[in-house]
Amino acid sequence: MNSELQFAVYSLVLAALGAFSVLILKRHPTQRDTMSKMRMSNPNEVLMLIFGLGVVLAWVIIAATASYYSIVEVREITDSQLTVIGLLGGPALLIITSVLDLFKGKEGAKINILPDQLASDVTASEAVDNHTRMLEEYKLKHDLEMEKMQKQHSLDMEAFQITNGKKSK
Repeated sequence: MNSELQFAVYSLVLAALGAFSVLILKRHPTQRDTMSKMRMSNPNEVLMLIFGLGVVLAWVIIAATASYYSIVEVREITDSQLTVIGLLGGPALLIITSVLDLFKGKEGAKINILPDQLASDVTASEAVDNHTRMLEEYKLKHDLEMEKMQKQHSLDMEAFQITNGKKSK
């Protein structure tokens, strides 16, 4: 078999296996549980995820196969192989760039929210501390009032017993 044809067949088989593994992972029960938290809002996102992942995987697999044959088996990469790698590489690099920009945007949003979140955490902590102090103060006042009432009760009982004892004699 011709080496270019053999390369193309191996590349297509590897790309098909990559796409098949993506579909299997998508339907795997443990993956579904973790993916349920990241719901896709519309079908375009699902299409971009599957198509983008397929293009990137195909590009990586074909480029890795060509590199393997050129390094291990010391064959030259032909123009048709370079064309296939180039045709897949353009969209794959655009997809990778957009994913990285999306990631950078989300991380930037998290960083922008961080000062407000820290300020609200400090405010909440101060509120909890003030509430705890207020409860301790009320508890201390209550304990002092209870002790005062207990002392007053003891004095009243002693006075009652003394006055009752004098009346009976």
